[in-house]
Amino acid sequence: MKRKKPYFPRPVLKNLVAEIKKMVTSNEGRLSILDLIEDIPFDVRSQVIDSLSAFHDQELVPFYYLLKMEYGIELSAVCDRALEKCGMAGMNITPPVFFKGEFIKSYASISRHTGHMTIDVAWHTGGSRVYVECFYLTFNPDGIHSFFIIDNMPLQQYEKDRKTLPEMIELNMEETCYLLQESYNLNVANMSRPALGKFLYQKYLDREVNQQDYEWIKNLLRRISVRLTPRQVINSFFNALGRNDFAYIFSLLSGRQLSPSLFFERFAELINPDAIILEGEAREVQGTRNTARVTASMIRVENHKFYNSEYRFYLLYESGCWSIGDIEKCSCQLIDPDSEQSPLSAPAFCRVYEIIDIEGLFEILDRVDNIREIEELPCGTHLRISYFDDNFNHGVSFLSGVIADVILNGDELVVISPNRATISDIHHLLNDEETMAAILRGDYEVSLMTAYTYLGGQYINFEDLLFQEEDNSIYDDGMRLITTRYLIKDRERVLKRIEELKTIKIKLDNSYTLYYQIVKESGSSNFFAEYLLGTSWVNVSAFGERDISLARQEFEEQMYGCLEFDGMEVRNEGFFDIITTDVKREYPGLEPELKEIYLDKWYHSQLGPLSGMSPSEACQTEEGSRLLWAMFKNLKQNSKAPYMQYRKNIGLKEYIRKVEQKKESKH
Repeated sequence: MKRKKPYFPRPVLKNLVAEIKKMVTSNEGRLSILDLIEDIPFDVRSQVIDSLSAFHDQELVPFYYLLKMEYGIELSAVCDRALEKCGMAGMNITPPVFFKGEFIKSYASISRHTGHMTIDVAWHTGGSRVYVECFYLTFNPDGIHSFFIIDNMPLQQYEKDRKTLPEMIELNMEETCYLLQESYNLNVANMSRPALGKFLYQKYLDREVNQQDYEWIKNLLRRISVRLTPRQVINSFFNALGRNDFAYIFSLLSGRQLSPSLFFERFAELINPDAIILEGEAREVQGTRNTARVTASMIRVENHKFYNSEYRFYLLYESGCWSIGDIEKCSCQLIDPDSEQSPLSAPAFCRVYEIIDIEGLFEILDRVDNIREIEELPCGTHLRISYFDDNFNHGVSFLSGVIADVILNGDELVVISPNRATISDIHHLLNDEETMAAILRGDYEVSLMTAYTYLGGQYINFEDLLFQEEDNSIYDDGMRLITTRYLIKDRERVLKRIEELKTIKIKLDNSYTLYYQIVKESGSSNFFAEYLLGTSWVNVSAFGERDISLARQEFEEQMYGCLEFDGMEVRNEGFFDIITTDVKREYPGLEPELKEIYLDKWYHSQLGPLSGMSPSEACQTEEGSRLLWAMFKNLKQNSKAPYMQYRKNIGLKEYIRKVEQKKESKH
């Protein structure tokens, strides 16, 4: 059956057209139009714009070009159809020019070392006043965070304002373009949407800039970063390492002794994308006027193991600032998970709230002492209440110096602290107010790794991560299906990419198509990823953190600009939720095939209940066999529990059959 097109009442569309016509004549109005478009749900945005083409109005022509320039391929097809209709109706469809001007000067905040900065660019557009474009840039996945314009500003006022602001420096056009491109490239790489207004700041992104001139970039970044002491240099190094800000890290290196290529070659463990830095801080500083030696320690997590490393940094004073001339790795120790030194030995206390008044919540949080923003998240922001000022006299501190982390993630507010009393204090603050800003939904005690994973902002719901907790887990067969959601900007290219990767294809109905990717490993075929394709979105699912990370890397390769990351979640309904009565009727052999795919994956997967062994490894040792049968016992005991219903497709006998079958095939 063919799906009906969404219906939009003509009076609503007529009001929208009237608003567009009022605002499309100025750049400030055009930015407001983009805000209106963003408020339209992603799934129906194209259909709404297509419906507007029924209004044959000359003033809608620049509106369609505005959307083409702002959203690119995402909306170009629907806008081209609308423009074609306008042309057929006899209207002039010549592309408009939204901006003409001559660059005057640019000022930037001297804050590049913090991972964020502001840039204000003045343009002469005619008359005695200037037009100013203002940016707030971040050098993390949020990229170009904010953009707004100030029209008709007296040049003297512009100069006076920038000179009275502390720590501002003048840039030329090439330097301005480099910084904007550097920040925007992070939007592209992380599939995050940059600030609205691209139709205006595209001119900076299009300009040719030599992004390979290491010395030029290093000198620029040093000019727009404050002068730091040796201790602060190393602490800023660890902070930049935590956000993968390699351009800033390279600006700290002394090119005479430690080049970027040598740094990458010698310190692979520092830049491993699979590693997470929990702590990194300068401990001891010794030096003279022109040299310094800094001893520093770092705790990192890699493959669920904790390492405590010590480094010695050798610094040189050159060109008015301290540079890292060499790094020596002194020690690296695997931390016993049962020792007092282990980060897992201390719990984190968490409270989860539903946000009901976002403005009221920010008013409450603004009154908290020593609270500051750590970073923007895909659907919110990460704030931290700490004992220390944000001046790099202290390094990366997830475990020490932190009073509480406050995460706003969509409609969810999560407060995390190593101290239960702090959680209670913040709860009283949220509930003592006359206006109820958030409602308590859950109170948890979790491991620090679970808390840290949530801070990354990838997961949509905190409670999804509770399935990782040893003490709170649903003790099932150890398989967690993790889904990454994307919005589609270029469906044709996304479809082509999935078709290249898929092994099995199933058409569920007119709207959804399901794909499975099976890969050859050690001579056998194993499940790797599942792709569920909708009209304007795609979900990619895999079992466990490692596989979903690998699946994302493979799927996202060369797909930048075609997708927008929309969050991760644990799919508790599991692998078999698509086996409906209709699907069984149309694909009678699918359920048995999926069972075998699932059981083969389970047999070769490293599972928490088996102390990190796979069933194939566990059944080869006495201790492993004991753990395997203990897991089977728990499966049997919990088989009738409500939370185990998503495993109803596979019974205990089938798990045992798979183990016995594999054993026999080896003999």
